Formats: sequence, structure tokens, C-alpha cells
Amino acid sequence: MLANQRPDGSFGTFESPRAREIFLDTQASHRAFHTATTALACWALVVPSRTDPAAGRALARGLRWLEDQGEVGRASGNTFYSVWTHTYLLELAAAVLSEPGLADDHAPWRAILGRELEVARREQSAEGGWAYYDFNHVGQSPSGHESTSFNTAAMVEAALNARDRGGSLPPSMLDDAALSLLRMQVPSGAFAYGTYAELNLAADYNKVSGASGRLQACNLALFRTGKGGVDGEALLRGVELLRERHHYIEIARGRVMPHEAYYRNSGYYYFFGHYYCARVLEVAPPGDRRDLLVRWLAEQMAIDQNRDGSWFDYPLYGYGFAYATGFAMRTLEILEPMLEAQVAGAEAASAEAAPAPMRDR
Repeated sequence: MLANQRPDGSFGTFESPRAREIFLDTQASHRAFHTATTALACWALVVPSRTDPAAGRALARGLRWLEDQGEVGRASGNTFYSVWTHTYLLELAAAVLSEPGLADDHAPWRAILGRELEVARREQSAEGGWAYYDFNHVGQSPSGHESTSFNTAAMVEAALNARDRGGSLPPSMLDDAALSLLRMQVPSGAFAYGTYAELNLAADYNKVSGASGRLQACNLALFRTGKGGVDGEALLRGVELLRERHHYIEIARGRVMPHEAYYRNSGYYYFFGHYYCARVLEVAPPGDRRDLLVRWLAEQMAIDQNRDGSWFDYPLYGYGFAYATGFAMRTLEILEPMLEAQVAGAEAASAEAAPAPMRDR
């Protein structure tokens, strides 16, 4: 991450080695991608900045760049990848405000947190969700015809974390979002891709094998809002579904065309899904079952890491390595305390079970 920060403090680039990229609509979409990627990268640098001066300097440069961007708007009336910007600026603002060592940054980031909550409320769809498309409907607020379960869940998590840091949001915002997610909940434990597909339960992408990258975020959002009966058992079962069907999302990782893999999986869910899996494990009931899943997820992150220290799941212009590395770092930052607790518990149990020296018998 430190080696690939741009001179201006940002992360990622619009440059692409591919002749064909995902739908952009207007060049304004690049501002959304660039800002969201930089927010994710800075979010991942908050924890290492506590002890690593180089990470602290990189974080400071990134924060300054983000502060200078102002509000990132929609590319058009029906295309707004800026939802990712608003989501991860909220997450970063909450992280900055929780760090005593970043006290000098609290004032500007408290203002950004307030601004982003207002934007999120304004761009919440009529049916309660969030999305990045709204084709055939161009309005001040999206119609909700193409709200996605994963955008909605990620925004709920970000809004709750922002509220924990003093942000103000009306209860109806979360209630409407939870209702949107409940409409997309599938009896199998999966969640439909979006509202337009919520009645098509036979679609391959709505089956567990096609939804494993998004069901963690959705379960987390419903658990934290107390809606839909998602309890600790449901959280753990959701992670077990990801582990059982993991080969399908693995096959999608790195593929250049979205949704070409089995069950319409796409690479860009990969580290997104694993990050929210770590968050689920953080709030799930402790015990042997959770410990096993924590070790599995940590081992998967180690397997996926590249030789240069980065992670990668999808070639989104020149943003892919940066955003994936940000998600993976955040995943490990959440898992590390749980892994350390497991090691400490095993050492204590081993010491207690060891036979006393002969002289003490």
C-alpha cells in the first residue's frame, strides 16, 4: 500500500490495460471510483498508523486528498457509482473519529461524516435501498427498482458506525433499509442480487452459490438493526455457507468479465464479501465454531496474498489492486485480535494441563 500511493496522496488510477471495461456512462464515474478506492485504502491504514510512522504519513496524505475532493455526485441520473464513495467515506470518517491519535483530523472528518450521512439519506431509494444504477427512472432520488442487497447492507453498516461516532440519522432511514433487505431475503439463506430480481428465486445468481459474497453483509445489517430474526446462529451459518461454496467465488476471482463464472459470480464481490465475513465473525457468538471459521478466513487471506504484499480480485480500470488490498487489510485487522485470543487461550490451557515438575509432586 505504501509503495503504490500516488504522489498526490490518492490510490488507484483511471488507466486500464483492457480494451473493454465496465459501463461508465460519464467520466464522472472515475471520480467516484478514485475517491472510494482512496477512502478504502486510508481506512486500512488507520490501524498500522498507530505504530508505523510511514503508514501515518501515508494516511495523512490520503486524508488531505480526500478532504479536498468535496462532495462526489452522481455521474448521471441513472448511473451513480458514487454510492461506494459515500459508503466508505462514512466508514473512514467513523474510524478517524474513533482514533485519539488522529485528534487533529477530527474536526474536518466530523464535517465529512455529517455531509455523507445527508447524501446517503438523500440518495436512499424510494423502497429503502441503495444502488448504483436506476435505468429508465431519473429522479432526484432513485426509484429503488434496481437497489442491490449488498449496496444496501454496506450502507447500513456504514451508517450505524457513523451514528456510533455521533452522526445523526432518522430511525426511518434504517427501518426502510432493513425492509428493503427483508424483501430480498431468500429462504435458503441467500439474498437476491437486487430488487428487480427478488421474485426470481430460480435464478442461479440468487442461489447460495451465487450469493455467498453478499450474504455476509446482508446478515450483518439485519443483525445490527435487529430485523428479520438474524441471530448468532444465522450469522455463523452464513459464514459456513461461504466456506462450503467458496470454490465458486474463487473461480470468479481475477476474471476480466463480470458475472462470467458459475452462478454469475464476479470477482469484485470477493474481498468485499470476505471483509464483511470478518465483521460477522467479530459480532458472532464466541466458541469453537467461531474460532474454526476465524482461522479459516485468516488462512484464506494468506493464500490469496500476492508476492508484493497486495491482493487482487477484479481489474476495475486501475483501481483493483488498491481497493482489494484495502479490504484484505481491514479483514486481517479485524481477525488479528481474535486470533491472538485463540493463541493465548491455547497457551493457557496447555500450561494448566502440563504435569507439575517432579520436585513439586
